[in-house]
Amino acid sequence: MSDVRRVLVALAGAEDPALVPELAGVLGPGALALDIRLLHVVDSGPRTLLPIGSGPRRGPGRSLPTTRSTSAWPMPRTKGATALLVAWRDRFSAGLPGATISTEVRRGRPEHEIIAGAKEYRAHAVVLCPRPRTGATESGPRSVGHVARFVVDHAPVPVLLMRHPA
Repeated sequence: MSDVRRVLVALAGAEDPALVPELAGVLGPGALALDIRLLHVVDSGPRTLLPIGSGPRRGPGRSLPTTRSTSAWPMPRTKGATALLVAWRDRFSAGLPGATISTEVRRGRPEHEIIAGAKEYRAHAVVLCPRPRTGATESGPRSVGHVARFVVDHAPVPVLLMRHPA
């Protein structure tokens, strides 16, 4: 058995800064070294723009251009993800001295990329911070969003959900 605990922390950007001390309290001091990978996924799922192209049209009118220029879109999102991870790396370094902290930006559907990242990293646990929900939260499967639900259902390792304080 390895003497290093590998923890994948998936960050969306809406996490409470209290996450670090809370996670430090949960992990606790131990004989094992701690290796943390901070992961942010730039969502390229179905919520992105659809390409503009020729397709069925009703009625007369000029045709729309068949190409679109989105080459500038991914870069700012990746830069924002990198800045987010740098800020969180600094928080984790200060809150968990002695831990090895790395960062990773992935592109794709967050729920799938978190699972793939956990497998590739050979994580011992995954930490998620479900986004705060507005209004009353019902218990059961709908108490978390679709990403957290998918990760809880499909993760190859234990998943720790760190909620915002009420």
